[in-house]
Amino acid sequence: MDNKNNRKTVLMFPGQGSQYEGMGMDYIDLLNKSNNDFNIASDLLGENIADVITGNNVNSAALDNTYYSQVSIFTLSAAINDYLFEKKYLDISSVLAVMGHSLGDYSALYSCGFFNFRECLEIVAYRGKLMADANEKMDGMMAAVLGTDYDTIKNLLANYRNSSNEEIYMANYNDYSQIVISGKRDNMEKAIGFLKENGVRKVIPLKVKIASHTPLMKDVSERLGEYFKGIVLNEPKLNFYSTTYLGFPKREEVKSVMKDQLVIPINWVKSIEYFLNQKADTFIEIGPGKVLSNLVRRISEKNSLDVSVFNTDKLSDLNNLIESVS
Repeated sequence: MDNKNNRKTVLMFPGQGSQYEGMGMDYIDLLNKSNNDFNIASDLLGENIADVITGNNVNSAALDNTYYSQVSIFTLSAAINDYLFEKKYLDISSVLAVMGHSLGDYSALYSCGFFNFRECLEIVAYRGKLMADANEKMDGMMAAVLGTDYDTIKNLLANYRNSSNEEIYMANYNDYSQIVISGKRDNMEKAIGFLKENGVRKVIPLKVKIASHTPLMKDVSERLGEYFKGIVLNEPKLNFYSTTYLGFPKREEVKSVMKDQLVIPINWVKSIEYFLNQKADTFIEIGPGKVLSNLVRRISEKNSLDVSVFNTDKLSDLNNLIESVS
């Protein structure tokens, strides 16, 4: 590969749904030697966050809880980010932009320098609590529709809403044949049946119990907006790209963008297409899982473009990234 200073790198941070038991634990000692993020998160939670991630805490199913999953994903993502920059495996001059998928926006904002770790963790914890509480009242559901294009799903859902008067929304446009739909669980189950009756073959429920990125999240969005009024943002050192705003918000616009984020769909396809057009050649997913890196591979291949894509899911993945960028 080219010298890292000549690359155009996009950093990507995953959202809720990427969590799994034991994520990041095969290299937690490496991270703990580099930063204090896990200790700060444990202090905020009042319990060892590593125990939450491994299922060794009192509530072994804690990671499935929106609050715990969001705090855990953010903490792991931030710790990996800090390790990579502290050890100079990542160079600021090579980073074209930083972006996230839903919750991942907060990891991206932290990576850019808008907040210190504790400040951003407290925001994520508050957001997670709001969303967990909303879930108890709403009983929301999100599901990935696979193998069917955007326009077909859009038209089918419009027909369904017209005939049923139920609120079902397109929440994420992840790649050309992966669209996430969202709504209340009872409505979603009927809508999924309607889609399958009309030729959609594969619909997979996601590991979330909320109707994110739809108007159903308005109350949570408003409360989050009030919370943000008391937050002071630092001057960023990297460029933050919003996948709901579809652009680079100015520092004074970030609070408004993050308030509205929960009620606006994510357009991951257009976001990646934008960076491909900007000649980005390296995409790095920082955090658990490989969802975002796999999406980038499919989008770039569809556009007949060859880019380098890395993730940090396992120690072997992290080592592969370090070897490639060093």
